[in-house]
Amino acid sequence: MSRHVVEVRLREVLTVYGVHGKIELFLPASHSLKERRRVINSVKSKLQSLFNISVVDSSADDLWQRATLGFAMVFSNFNGVEETLEAIDRHLGNYPDFEVIDFEYRYLPME
Repeated sequence: MSRHVVEVRLREVLTVYGVHGKIELFLPASHSLKERRRVINSVKSKLQSLFNISVVDSSADDLWQRATLGFAMVFSNFNGVEETLEAIDRHLGNYPDFEVIDFEYRYLPME
């Protein structure tokens, strides 16, 4: 096997697709920081367990009815990224405790 073939195969194996983004939520029934944390912790743990992504609450502590979640994920194929982002968007629409204000993401440059 030539060296060129080995290098090409290694590049195919090492290709990864990364995404990072944020999800802004409006929690109309939340009247305290404790209520907001209860909802957000539930959402975070569901997203982490269902989609195997990293999620962090980056909300300001003085806003009880708004929350910002940051997330990141890495996949070995592009279709997996697209399917997961669509599934996350659908999943977030099923919660009665909040409304999604914004769901934005960017692809990470990878080589």
